[in-house]
Amino acid sequence: MKAIEVSSILKLLEGKEEGHKIEQELRKIEKRKEKVYVSNYTLLELAYLLEFVYGLSRERVAKVLKTLLEDPLFKVEEEEVWKEALKLYLEGAELLSALREVQYRRADVDGTVG
Repeated sequence: MKAIEVSSILKLLEGKEEGHKIEQELRKIEKRKEKVYVSNYTLLELAYLLEFVYGLSRERVAKVLKTLLEDPLFKVEEEEVWKEALKLYLEGAELLSALREVQYRRADVDGTVG
């Protein structure tokens, strides 16, 4: 399995020539019935860049992330956690805090030390 990095996702979103090359590579992977791994770190970095560097709204950022989560080509780390965290993010929570909260809930963590 191959992984995808933020820079490649951004090139795909920009739709320029490099993005088309990446898209062709992804389609070849898809034809082989393989998956492309997307890590938590990649999603967090992507969300940060889209929101704070590119100035996209939370709704648009969430839409991009949901597209990755729902595309069967991608194997997203902790996919179900991300789906819950995106709901909290759209309700106003910071994404990192939302992700942590969902992970704590799922691990039955009751508060933090200190």
